[in-house]
Amino acid sequence: MKIFVLISTIDRRVLRIPDTIMMPEPDVYYVVVWQHSHDVEMEDIDITPLQIRKDVTLVTIPGKGLSHSRNIAMKTAADMLADAYEDAVFVIADDDVRFKSNAFGLINSFYLQHTEVDMALMRMRSIMDRHYFKKYPNELIDFRKRPRSYYPASWEMTFRVGAYRAGIRFDTRFGLGAEKLCAGEEDIFIADALEAHLRIAVAPIDIGYTRPLTTGHRTFDTKVLRSRGAVYGYTRSLPGAFIRSVREALSLSIRQRTRFSPLFRKIWYGVKYIRNAS
Repeated sequence: MKIFVLISTIDRRVLRIPDTIMMPEPDVYYVVVWQHSHDVEMEDIDITPLQIRKDVTLVTIPGKGLSHSRNIAMKTAADMLADAYEDAVFVIADDDVRFKSNAFGLINSFYLQHTEVDMALMRMRSIMDRHYFKKYPNELIDFRKRPRSYYPASWEMTFRVGAYRAGIRFDTRFGLGAEKLCAGEEDIFIADALEAHLRIAVAPIDIGYTRPLTTGHRTFDTKVLRSRGAVYGYTRSLPGAFIRSVREALSLSIRQRTRFSPLFRKIWYGVKYIRNAS
């Protein structure tokens, strides 16, 4: 089974990619989408180490937007398959991920063994202290039965090409580089996959290391709070989104000893934004 590692990067961060990709392996391919922002010159960047690799496809596009970049990567990988019915696995990666030497063998074996699974969220550890970011389940479980404290991250995501063929995409209104909402794209992607009746699992498989902090951990950032509200508005009824927004704002205000109203207004802005935009 072919594995496509989909890596999004921007501007000079492309220089990190040679440290992310592994030595060539049979049936493992890398699709690197390199975005150019409007205020950075690229002529002095040496991308020769990527260009000489036959297993690396480099796609260059203008602008910003992580979700857009990942959609381009998925399309590029899907188009590389000779047979429209051929199975393959996509692995979402950032330019600071470091994969374990046996990661792709583990991924391949998992999907060959678990033919019923369309998407599996796999384990990553901190690249700094080698600890897990969260408490992972110790056995394979259905995503719907995950612990309440478990939230998905993009660098855990592996899935069959069938998810792309089913029309599942990253919502470009969410994620780094989006105008209003800087996070939450993973939640929306998974919500759409569940809506399409794809089978999602959390798998006790370690595949690599990444940096410990993500955008969503910036608790009081306005765009982060709006993003949380937008996820609630997208995945819940309006009354359900209101109740969840109140609880979130109240919890944050108590823990951080700050005012409830400004927090709620930012979260509720996200709810209204996404429901008006739908």
